[in-house]
Amino acid sequence: SSQVTAERGELDALAGTLTDTLQEVEDALAKLDAGTYGRCESCGNQIAEARLEAKPAARLCIACASKTR
Repeated sequence: SSQVTAERGELDALAGTLTDTLQEVEDALAKLDAGTYGRCESCGNQIAEARLEAKPAARLCIACASKTR
């Protein structure tokens, strides 16, 4: 039925989001191990503590993240 198809699509989207989030967390943990956690991947500057509190897996500082949008 169309309801089952719609629900399946929602579940697939949710699974994709969870997979992406898991990868972000694993990448952040790898950075902790490497001693590079909290550094912007673009400019190399320190990512603000408030940003890391809001998004612990942040890869970019606010300035660089703003440029990519």
